[in-house]
Amino acid sequence: MFRFHRRLAFAVVVSALALTGCSGGPDPAPSAAPPAPEQFNEADVHFANKMIPHLQQSLDMAALADTRAGNERLKALARRIQDVHEPEIARLSGLLESWGQPAPEDPGLHAAEQAGLSGMLTGPDMAGLQAASGAAFDQSFADLMIRHHEGALNLAGQASSAGVNPQSRALAEQISQAQRAEIDELRALKAG
Repeated sequence: MFRFHRRLAFAVVVSALALTGCSGGPDPAPSAAPPAPEQFNEADVHFANKMIPHLQQSLDMAALADTRAGNERLKALARRIQDVHEPEIARLSGLLESWGQPAPEDPGLHAAEQAGLSGMLTGPDMAGLQAASGAAFDQSFADLMIRHHEGALNLAGQASSAGVNPQSRALAEQISQAQRAEIDELRALKAG
C-alpha cells in the first residue's frame, strides 16, 4: 500500500509539472509589455506610396520590350527590371500594411495623376512608347527609362535622408543601387 501511495504521489507531481510547463529554466517569453510598434515617419510613408506607382510604371514599360524591342540585350534588361521591381513593390506594400497605412489605390496610373512625380511618364510619353517598335522603341525606351529611374533615385534619396524606418531606408538604398546599375546599362546600350 505504501508503494501504491508513493507511485500515486509521484504521478501527481509529474502531472503537475507537465501541466504547469515547468522546465527548470527561465520563462522563454517574459510576460512584459508587448513589443513597441514599428517606428516610421511621414517620409517613410511618402516614399512607399510614391515608389509603388513609380516601380509599377517601370514594369509596364518593361513589359512592352518583349514584343517591341529590336535589341536582345534591351529585352534581357527589361526582363531583369521586371524580376527586380515586382518584389520591391511587394515589400513596399508590406511595409505600408505593417504601419497601418493604405497603399495607393491604383499604382498603374500614368497620366495627370502621377505626372508630377519625378521621372514619371505622361500619357503621351507612354502612348509614344507603345506605338514604337524596333530601333525607335529601343532609343525611346532607353531615354524614358533613364529619366524614369533618375526620378526614382530622387525619391529613394529623400527616404534615405529623412526616413526613420530601417527597412524602408535599406530598401531605398537597394532600389538606388539597382536603378543606378540599370541606368549605366541603358547608357551603354544607347552608346552601342
